[in-house]
Amino acid sequence: MNKVVNDNVLFADLVSIIIPVYNSEKHLSSCLESAIGQSYKNIEIILVDDGSTDNSGMMCDEYAHKDKRIKVRHKKNGGPSSARNAGIESARGEFIFFLDADDYIKKDAMNLLVENYHQTKADIVIGDFRKIKNGFIEDRKDILFSSDQLLAKKDIVNYARLYLKKPNKHLLFAFSWGRLFTTSIIKDHNILFNNDLHTFEDVAFNFDYLNHTNKIIFLKDIIYNHAIYDNFSSATMIVSDNPRKLFGFIAALASINNFLKNNIADEKIEKEIWHAHTTLTIIQLIRICGQINDNNRKDIVKFVQEVISDKRFRRGLRFYSPSKGDSKILPVLMKLKFVWLIILICKFKASKRYKSAN
Repeated sequence: MNKVVNDNVLFADLVSIIIPVYNSEKHLSSCLESAIGQSYKNIEIILVDDGSTDNSGMMCDEYAHKDKRIKVRHKKNGGPSSARNAGIESARGEFIFFLDADDYIKKDAMNLLVENYHQTKADIVIGDFRKIKNGFIEDRKDILFSSDQLLAKKDIVNYARLYLKKPNKHLLFAFSWGRLFTTSIIKDHNILFNNDLHTFEDVAFNFDYLNHTNKIIFLKDIIYNHAIYDNFSSATMIVSDNPRKLFGFIAALASINNFLKNNIADEKIEKEIWHAHTTLTIIQLIRICGQINDNNRKDIVKFVQEVISDKRFRRGLRFYSPSKGDSKILPVLMKLKFVWLIILICKFKASKRYKSAN
């Protein structure tokens, strides 16, 4: 059942756009206006106010009063995973689309995604995205595809293994936003975000979902504008009182391992998982050590010591196989347990990569 109106194909399917909101008053209006203004009108917008302490909650209510498609849930602060799970619980649509409150989408985003679902019957329809870094469009260096791609199960498995090789480069499954999920797959298999994760929760969710898919479609059309900031202001970057929060990749890698073992028998998988584990450990230690100061110095030193002394990590370290651009010196220092040299090098790398918030 579809019809053509103003050159836009409109389907009967309801799309649930889930937007977690936490202290987002600066960006919420542009985000919401982009959702409200979709050419595809059969949408519901679920705003989950995750215990905001600014005017975000009030703004959500004001928008809901103006547009009956907007539903608001106010809850105690529990983090993005908890907020998205609340949105999933409330979703009535055939499809779910996650949108972050500081991002925005193109006018024809939903129309394009739903139309391509009906053309391909893919279990996920993924649109391309643009990076808006510190307010400016940034050239993309991460690798996706140069054209539309319909990926069968074998292709998905191969791409998962590419992610393990270069987890900071192959980002197809690194995010949950900007793609159309089938609600029945999520709810029938009770797929939820891990509330205990503060980082890499999207990766874990995606691979839990991929266990129940046969094909996905990637669209080269840019539908999503993703805001990033080259500093430590992001919630996924801040050490706060627990550096362990930045190690959500451990659970994410367990989800990837489960997905791969369910779909392929290859003894190399374990080596690839541990290579990714070492790679991500290095990346996150750079972020952590870049924030070292007089107040957290003891905690960070203790944390680095615990990480490099972990028996499973030390066994897995031997599977690290650096390629161009990967660190070669840090794994050696990890083997030797040179804690302060590791911290100093990581801090130096962070100073080059990020603008410190300290």
